[in-house]
Amino acid sequence: MSSYLRREADSFVFRRRVPPHLQARLRRKELYRSLNTTMRRMAKLRAAELFIQTEGLFRMLEEEEDYVPTDEDIRAAVRWSLSTEVWQERIKKLQSRTPGSLRAHHADLARSLMVNVETDALFKERDAMYVEAQYVLEDAGFTGNGKIVARTVEAMLHALQEHVDKRMQEVFRPEASTSHLVTVEAPISPTVRASGISSARISQFLADWQKDIIAGYNHHNPLKDADQYLKTVELFIGLMGDLPLDQITFDVASEFRTFILSMPATHGKGAVVSPKKELARAAANEMLPRVTMKTVKRHFSGMRSIWKWLTYKKHVPATLQPFAGHSFPGTKNKKSARDDWSREDLQRLLTSSEYRSAPTSSALHWLPLIALHGGMRLEEICRLRPDVDIITRDAIPCFNITPREGWDPKTEAGARIIPIHPWLIKHGFMNFVKLQRTRAAGHLFSPQLPDNGKSLSKEFSRHFSKIKIALGVSGKTSFHSFRHTFRTVLDSTDLKDSHINAVMGHEGGGGEGATYTKRITTAKLKEVVEAFQSPLDLAFLEVADTSAPPPAPIARIKKRKLTPPLLAANGKILRPSVKRQ
Repeated sequence: MSSYLRREADSFVFRRRVPPHLQARLRRKELYRSLNTTMRRMAKLRAAELFIQTEGLFRMLEEEEDYVPTDEDIRAAVRWSLSTEVWQERIKKLQSRTPGSLRAHHADLARSLMVNVETDALFKERDAMYVEAQYVLEDAGFTGNGKIVARTVEAMLHALQEHVDKRMQEVFRPEASTSHLVTVEAPISPTVRASGISSARISQFLADWQKDIIAGYNHHNPLKDADQYLKTVELFIGLMGDLPLDQITFDVASEFRTFILSMPATHGKGAVVSPKKELARAAANEMLPRVTMKTVKRHFSGMRSIWKWLTYKKHVPATLQPFAGHSFPGTKNKKSARDDWSREDLQRLLTSSEYRSAPTSSALHWLPLIALHGGMRLEEICRLRPDVDIITRDAIPCFNITPREGWDPKTEAGARIIPIHPWLIKHGFMNFVKLQRTRAAGHLFSPQLPDNGKSLSKEFSRHFSKIKIALGVSGKTSFHSFRHTFRTVLDSTDLKDSHINAVMGHEGGGGEGATYTKRITTAKLKEVVEAFQSPLDLAFLEVADTSAPPPAPIARIKKRKLTPPLLAANGKILRPSVKRQ
């Protein structure tokens, strides 16, 4: 049994070679399935179950075919099977479907009914349907090769779809019920299913996608390495097949990830070779170096590119994101990884002489406090305009992060509303905003942070970094770490990730993006912000006195090119007026 159990990347898989004389019937040389576990004991149990099922499959296919079933025989076998108690119980599940569920999943319910979740959970959907079809033929007293089984699958899907359509009619058009079956929906287009997902194959979109990303569609910059992304999609087709879009799921993407990790590291660096041949070569030689996780992550970037374009073109709904949410351990640059602000480092900063001596109307005083209590990026805070971006929404004071001429938030989700934390208000922040408005300040920290047209935060970031280093704060703790601290505290609460993402300006993994977050009420956003409590008790900070004049602009240090002095023969430094001999 251990010969069929393999460990690939961070999970176990089941791999079994199809006997040569059965490969034509099954239309594959190997049966492959992820076992979805990292525990060897559980993997052995699941592999044993798959071994028993594949044994039965091989024995059935090896039987002599004295009689080739006709289409009429196959339809009779399907009717016989669907009339059994087991199948009637499956079909009854349609009765528990809500109208909304029926409408949303109408096009996929027949396939769902055909896949027995209890016994086929370890098979891919296509393999599970083939197994069910073989059982139908066997129960009816027929045998058949791969083509007969494929025809049986189609007959079963057709019959089950009739049951789905009948239930749709009972729910949505009961007045039209007749003694014979009537399909309630208009005929589904061959290119767009009822679920809103195109049934066209992914290869049909390659030319238009490449043209658009090279030109820079939807206000994006033109992509220079479009050919690399194209190679990724071609690799996907080579490994997974030219699938219709409605068959590309999260599980398919996971299998694609596993396949890439199984490929030799030399793939793509020499002569063009079929991806499947490369897989076979790697399987035959376990000593060959494999593709790195970093390369896998790059390929997924390419797949997300075409999927983002498909979403933009309305070929797939925004809620379907099969290439998002996958992990790529070990690919994060450890040098750039940041820590959050610990209680000790916060105390070291906020009790330091540099911080306590800074005017309470200064950027050094307010920027760390705002970032800590709002999770905002440094440039986002510096770009706030006191008369425009500090607003009142639903009677709640808020920061309004919004695009403006010459600057946009980092992401689409970065444009957001953030209620101002009560601690900031108690500390005198709104008084500071009012004073800046009376001074007609262009930005919240004008004139201390001058607008150089590119970045308002650049000089402050350098200044803050020097202070932090002098205080002995860890090198992995930066100003951006205030944002990490804010998120870390909120993640320990019972708040929904989608609500936290709305405040943080994160895209999120559900594919809903900014469209969803804009529907969250201001009261709910306020609840998220107020859930944050500083790791350090800040009671020692007195209410800010905003009557002091704003500090002078932070001095910009110009870099000078250092040149070595000229020395005379006796070692003395030559004055500039002295010419070199």
